[in-house]
Amino acid sequence: MDTDAKPLLTLSLIVEPDRQRLARFVVDAVSALGGDVFSASARVALLLETLRNDALATASTLDVQFMIEDRAVFVEWFGKRFGISMLPVTPTVQLVGQLAEQLRFASESADPELLKRRNQQIREDLERTMADAQAQITAMEAVLENKKRELEASIRLAETDALTGLYNRGAYDIRLRESLLRSQRQREAMCLILFDLDYFKQINDTYGHQYGDEYLKKMAAAMHHSVREHVDIPCRMGGDEFAAITFCDIATSARIAGKVLKDMSGKVSIGIAQCHADDSVDTLVARADAALYEAKRRGRGQLLTENDATADVTGHH
Repeated sequence: MDTDAKPLLTLSLIVEPDRQRLARFVVDAVSALGGDVFSASARVALLLETLRNDALATASTLDVQFMIEDRAVFVEWFGKRFGISMLPVTPTVQLVGQLAEQLRFASESADPELLKRRNQQIREDLERTMADAQAQITAMEAVLENKKRELEASIRLAETDALTGLYNRGAYDIRLRESLLRSQRQREAMCLILFDLDYFKQINDTYGHQYGDEYLKKMAAAMHHSVREHVDIPCRMGGDEFAAITFCDIATSARIAGKVLKDMSGKVSIGIAQCHADDSVDTLVARADAALYEAKRRGRGQLLTENDATADVTGHH
C-alpha cells in the first residue's frame, strides 16, 4: 500500500450487513469529497460482488480499508486495490480527517460488539454514579440526622428548667395546650396535677438558698420517680410551684400524686382536675388550682381532686 495513502476507515466484514454498511459509507464519503456519486455507486455494486466472492473463497473474515490517495478513492483487502472514484480536486488534510472521524463514529455506532461494550460501560458508569449518589445521600442523611439531634438537644435545653431538669414554664404552657386538644380530639383521659411545696419560703430562709435548691431537686426527683417516663409530663412552674400533665383518669393521677406526697414526707399540697370535653386551658387550670387551694385551706400536706374528695393515698398531715 502506498505510504501517502490515507485510510479513511478499516472494517471487518463478516456478514452481508457489514458489506452493505461499507457500501453506504463509501458512497457517502465520495459525495462528501465532491466526487461523482452515480459512477461511484456503480463501482460500489461491483465491489460488493467482488467482496462476496472473496469472502466465499476464503471462508473467513475480510479486513478491508477504505482509502484515499491524492484524488483517488479506493478499497483495499488482501493486497488488492479496487478503485471507486477519481475526485475532481485533491481534498484537504482537514477535510479527510473530519471525514475519517465521521466514518469511524458511524462504523462504531453500527458495530454490535462495540455497542455491547459501550452499553456495558454505560451500565458500569451508571452503577458507579448511582453508588456515588447513594454515598452522598447517606452522608447527607448522616449530616441531617446530626442536625436533627442538635436541634432536638437545643429544643430540650430551651424547654428545660436549669435547676431541676423538669420542663420549664414555657414548655408547660405549650404542652398543656397540646395535651388538652389531644385529649378532647381522641377522647383520651388527661389530668392536670398542681403541686405546691409547703412552707418552702420558711425552709429557704431558715436553711439558705443552697439547701432550698437541693429541696427543689428532691421534689423533681420525686416527680420523675412517680410519673410514667415518656408518657406523663413533669414541669416546674417556677419557685416552689410544680405541675404534671398525666394521660390517665383522675384516680390513677391521684395515685401518681400520692407517690410524690409520700416521697416528700407529706410536705406538699396537691390539686387535681381531669380534662372535660368542653374545657379550655383556663377552665382546667382553674379547677386544679381550686382543688390545690382547698388542700392548703384544709391544712396542707394532702391531695384533693377537683371534687374536693381526698384520695385514698395521703401523706403526713
